[in-house]
Amino acid sequence: MSDVLDTLETSTGQFSISLARQEDLEQVRNMLVEAAMWMQTNGVKQWNPAQFTPELIQSYFDERDIYLLNTKCELTAMFTLQDSDPDYWGPLNAPGYSYLHRLTVRVPFRRAGLGGDIIRWAAKRSRVLQRSGIRLDCWNQNLKLNKMYQELGFQKQGVGQKDGREYNLYELERNLFLQA
Repeated sequence: MSDVLDTLETSTGQFSISLARQEDLEQVRNMLVEAAMWMQTNGVKQWNPAQFTPELIQSYFDERDIYLLNTKCELTAMFTLQDSDPDYWGPLNAPGYSYLHRLTVRVPFRRAGLGGDIIRWAAKRSRVLQRSGIRLDCWNQNLKLNKMYQELGFQKQGVGQKDGREYNLYELERNLFLQA
């Protein structure tokens, strides 16, 4: 595991945050496959376990920063940040923002608000990286997740399309980003 960048204090507990290293590739892939299997079991057809090939995960290491959250040496969550996202944002893409992807919280740590805590930390990290703001996308059929992003202060910027699906494009309200 990489050196700890920061510690996140939440109502769920304390988590160390580090950047993933190449030797973490299989752990990252396993976490995403586990999340995709959970989604499919629960009727959310957003991710498919087969999509998370070693080659795809390697591309994440090549194109993004992958952040890992641990508690007591147990991998609990992950997300990625990248500074451009033309695949989802198309003509609305603006380099210099942080684009958050693949936010994944392992099942034992869900339902305690950890996702929101992670997003707030990612906004703070984006400010440290001197980014203009933080953006993310969400499959428009995942109503629960869309609602969560809106409740966190993300404002819809438009709709993108990829692989025959529509995605809502969100940006954190500017004053909330500056407070992060």
